[in-house]
Amino acid sequence: MISMLKQTHEEAVDVVTAARQGRRSGVRPLALGSAFALLGLGLVPQPGRADDVLAKPPAVDARYDARVRLEYDYRKQGSEKDSDLYGYWSGSGRDMGNGRVDIYASGWMHKDLDKPATTSLADDSFLGLEDVGGVSDNRLLQFYADIHDRDEKARLIAGRQYIEIADYLHFDGVQAMLFDNDSLGGRAFWGKPVSFYTPVSDDNAWGLSLVGRPWTGNRSRLTYTQYDSPGGNDANYFVDVQQELTEALRVRGQLSVLNEKFRMGSLDCYFFAPNGETDFYVGGSRWGDFDARTRFYSPLYQVMGAQDPYSYGYARMTQVLFSHVTISPGVSFRINDGDTTGYANRDYRDYDLTLTYEPIRAVSASLSVDYWDMDGGDGFFGVSGDIRYRYNKLWELSAGSSYTKYTYNTYSDISYSVNGGQTYFTQDGTVAQETPDCYSYFLRAKWNINKYLTLRAQGDIENDSTTSDLAYWGRMSIEVKL
Repeated sequence: MISMLKQTHEEAVDVVTAARQGRRSGVRPLALGSAFALLGLGLVPQPGRADDVLAKPPAVDARYDARVRLEYDYRKQGSEKDSDLYGYWSGSGRDMGNGRVDIYASGWMHKDLDKPATTSLADDSFLGLEDVGGVSDNRLLQFYADIHDRDEKARLIAGRQYIEIADYLHFDGVQAMLFDNDSLGGRAFWGKPVSFYTPVSDDNAWGLSLVGRPWTGNRSRLTYTQYDSPGGNDANYFVDVQQELTEALRVRGQLSVLNEKFRMGSLDCYFFAPNGETDFYVGGSRWGDFDARTRFYSPLYQVMGAQDPYSYGYARMTQVLFSHVTISPGVSFRINDGDTTGYANRDYRDYDLTLTYEPIRAVSASLSVDYWDMDGGDGFFGVSGDIRYRYNKLWELSAGSSYTKYTYNTYSDISYSVNGGQTYFTQDGTVAQETPDCYSYFLRAKWNINKYLTLRAQGDIENDSTTSDLAYWGRMSIEVKL
């Protein structure tokens, strides 16, 4: 290291001497500072490195790919039926411009082939969120160009994109990055938000982010996001700290402060045994009583009502018991601070267990049990199992069934009041507990005809105790890769 520093010092002296000689011949003093800058960036030829610096980097061939998947869905129960066509597509051009330009685009489309005669769920139980756009809907999800240097030290992304460091903000705009994957860097972004459900043409969003690796195994990021709308403005500070304690143990902490009030804090821990036989995840989060003024930071307020502060925790382990057998238990819970009688502010406990058996690579089977316990008397119990056979990488076939039992309360002749979108039931009226159960059976198949073409098919039959009619669901899809 000392010899390297000495060599660098001697080279710098040579640069200064050359600069002084140049000044006598009419070169501006600015050349001295430029020489130091070029030397620091490694752009000035040094002894033994002239050929490496002056040589052109090897040419990079551009790569192109595209993927299109068409799906046909059919559902029927009694006199009600529904047929829909879905399309998903994506395409990209990588390493264009000799490795300096990438282009990516993706989209989604939906067409209701039955043309629903009503917009009421009471008259058509198959109505869904995708029917909001009418009989047909086409959405451009992403379309951007990523311009960067060969080392991706500097990047400029322009177009429709998601900002993953800002709650996956979806907008049409630009994002500039500088040394974002190095020891110290950052990015800035600005754009017009995108929404497929509500008008946001008058909204704007922008932000700044600073990221660094202050010590070994650490990566920390601070992001500020400003979202402006006619109804109000939101300013969010977000801190994300990731630390690799060992090769097997990692922790991550996050903190969000919205409009100078605590919004969310979380801590997660991940353990991966070196022998690959044990994975363990545990974590928790705390959500505060924050004041969101835009729909982006509180999209369901008008539907679900105000959200009280609450805590959430989870734990999951995956363990290889013995050869070919794996067990995966999990638990999660929610503890609310306020009144738990509200629809959107309820406590729950969720317990699940999955057992997997894979005697050979071609055959696997699993059995899962799930139990939910919610305050207010509601609950859920389910058990499901499936078996799958795979023939090389050409095709696979799976079959299974499940049993579910629900417990919930129904209200009749009851008075209620509405406050900010939240429904509050009074003690008047009659409360009855319902405990319906349901059996379902499914069959799935996949066929990779070649590396460009894949076919999938799935069929389900559901027997619900609340109705005398069986429910049928079928899906077929074709996927083309280029």
